[in-house]
Amino acid sequence: MMRKLIRYALYLCGSLLLAVLLYGAAAVLLGNWRIQVQNDAEKADITVYLISNGAHTDIAMPLHHPAFSWARYASTQDTAGGSPNARYIAVGWGDRKFYLETPTWGDLTAATALRAIGGLNQTALHVSFLDDVPENERTAAITVSERQYRQLAHNIAADFQQENGRSLPIRGAYYADNDAFYEANGRYHLFNTCNTWSNRHLKQIGAGGVAWTPFAHDVMNAFPSTQRKDER
Repeated sequence: MMRKLIRYALYLCGSLLLAVLLYGAAAVLLGNWRIQVQNDAEKADITVYLISNGAHTDIAMPLHHPAFSWARYASTQDTAGGSPNARYIAVGWGDRKFYLETPTWGDLTAATALRAIGGLNQTALHVSFLDDVPENERTAAITVSERQYRQLAHNIAADFQQENGRSLPIRGAYYADNDAFYEANGRYHLFNTCNTWSNRHLKQIGAGGVAWTPFAHDVMNAFPSTQRKDER
């Protein structure tokens, strides 16, 4: 009986190790497989941004633009400070419990991590209203046409849960004075992370990206940072 248990434990450990290795190999291979930018017939004169904190990415867009109104989806009035001078809206998607209960890595628990990668929790959108976009190695500038921007904004807007035509703010949930959280559609899991979300939205409009990645650095490396604008 003991031998069977040991054999089963070894088999389980071996299978887990193999799964981790295959996941890592897929992330490396597909995360370095660049998707070409699709040339648009329209003039590319709108700049959107990909902003990373090292582990997570947000997509920042103009808060006020004739091509799309964010009024139905996110409002500065949902923030703690009102953000009266905001010119950009930065949106990130992820596991709801992770967002709300893990503001720092020190708050992360094994249970929260396992439920997140297993797709067991609801999701949320984190929206920040920015006066300016930082220019550093963790910010990438991406120039798109009005058609591409409209498509990007509509696709992201579809991730907001709505009731009676309005988004659902998560009341009392903030990281700072200029942000808010909203109930979201979709499931976060090992193959559909916050960075997979950002990469997918940029690929869908032909702005480039990578084949697939769960990691921030892969999607960031697909675009020039604002400190390297001459590369584009």
